[in-house]
Amino acid sequence: MAKGTEADQFIDNSSAYLLLFPMGKEEIKAGVLPRILAKSIDFVLAMLLMELLPRVGFYAAVIFILIGDSLYNRASIGKKLMGMEVKSLRGQMVSSARCSILRNSTIAFALVLWKIPILGWFFFIAIAGIEFIIMIGNANRMRIGDELAKTKVVEILFKEEQ
Repeated sequence: MAKGTEADQFIDNSSAYLLLFPMGKEEIKAGVLPRILAKSIDFVLAMLLMELLPRVGFYAAVIFILIGDSLYNRASIGKKLMGMEVKSLRGQMVSSARCSILRNSTIAFALVLWKIPILGWFFFIAIAGIEFIIMIGNANRMRIGDELAKTKVVEILFKEEQ
């Protein structure tokens, strides 16, 4: 195909394709269940790090939780698998490690407390429960970490352009 043809312009002007049909990208606020599943996937991966790396696994897991949202273009592995990403409410780039650390500091703190037998487990469950209650009670489904970092989680939908 020669450069500059109508087909080339068609491909260049679209943001995504499904079987060469132009697809537009639409964002909606992420549902509670997909967010819980995404975070659960991230926790399973963090626990795998703890088991597979005996001496440094715990630290690797905490770092993974902290910087998770900066790994795959504004999404942790769990969010990417669930079709979500993190967006800034201020219009800044969210993919920075600083923003991800701020956003996930509450969850990482809960994970650090997990190391304390019995009492730490209680604090972990309490922090996770508070995050969940705040998320379902917030109109924009923002948890404490989202409020701290001024972010929101959105689901990415692709729809056929007319």
